[in-house]
Amino acid sequence: MMNCLKCFLGGSTPDGFRTYFGRMIADTDFHTYIIKGGPGTGKSSLMKRLAEAFPDDSKEIYYCSSDPDSLDAVVFTDRKVILVDGTAPHVFEPEYPGAVQQILDLGAYWDISRLKEAKNDIIAANSAYLQHHARCRRYITALAAVAGDTFQIGASALNEEKLEGFVERFSKKTLPKKPVPCTGKTVFRQLSAITPKGLLTFIPEDHSVYLLNDSFYAGSDRFLRRFAEAAVKKGYDVSISVCGSYGNESFEHMLIPELKVAFLTADPINELSVVSKQPINFRRFYDKSIISEKKLRLKFNAAAVKDLCGEAVVSLKNAKAEHDALERLYIPAVDFDGVNRLCYSLISKIKSLSAV
Repeated sequence: MMNCLKCFLGGSTPDGFRTYFGRMIADTDFHTYIIKGGPGTGKSSLMKRLAEAFPDDSKEIYYCSSDPDSLDAVVFTDRKVILVDGTAPHVFEPEYPGAVQQILDLGAYWDISRLKEAKNDIIAANSAYLQHHARCRRYITALAAVAGDTFQIGASALNEEKLEGFVERFSKKTLPKKPVPCTGKTVFRQLSAITPKGLLTFIPEDHSVYLLNDSFYAGSDRFLRRFAEAAVKKGYDVSISVCGSYGNESFEHMLIPELKVAFLTADPINELSVVSKQPINFRRFYDKSIISEKKLRLKFNAAAVKDLCGEAVVSLKNAKAEHDALERLYIPAVDFDGVNRLCYSLISKIKSLSAV
């Protein structure tokens, strides 16, 4: 697909599922289709087919962190159309019904009598599914506490003056001046998430990557915040990916689409390894004496973070198994011919919209 950004709709945090996608839906320049329906009713498949129907369109594809093989949303950026799964845990409702957003109810294609026959099995599978997600949140809460402790140690050891000087020099070197002065904007796109397949990160294939190696989180967060400010001031749009696993929404990754440049943080949580245009080691920005004094504590935290992340992944695997069981109960009760007709109708409507 051409000009296709891949990311997650959101991810699990100590406070539950978090997403910034509500800001997209609130943009009145877009028309948003909010898809409702249970598991196995074809929400993801519908969005995949629509994305494939417009291979040459610029678009954003949002994957599900609970099942990275499924889609949660598709945004046709030029045609100003959004399709998004509006069911739990990311419940969305129209703010301007019909005028800006409208609901697509796939529940209209259910055979309710068949679902009633499977009622007890549906209730049992859904209950187990929710229990696994609750367990996942408990592990992530513990992970955030431990990682947050490391972040605080890193913040206390950070040589801010040295880092600020580096940001200033780096900005001058990597951010070309624009012929016409302007101000960029900041958007949020989730590139990393804990999933049943482990902690995954979407890396834009057409971007050069600067890898920020940071064992203590605070330095890379400060660098990305300051560099983002410099980029926006010079007129560049930036896309920020935050990490809710620290418990404080630290900046973890950043994209500058116009320059085709990505800044990705490699830390004890994501253990990211990628070919980089220029790796940046953040140890030089920390006070060695403070880090040495906290050495044992930091070592314990790094091991604990790895174990807790692993347990969160196991919980999501178990949750996905229950979700798959729910899908098997719902699929026989869905009129997919009706869903197909809806799909063809949507393709026709979107085709009628001229790309800006």
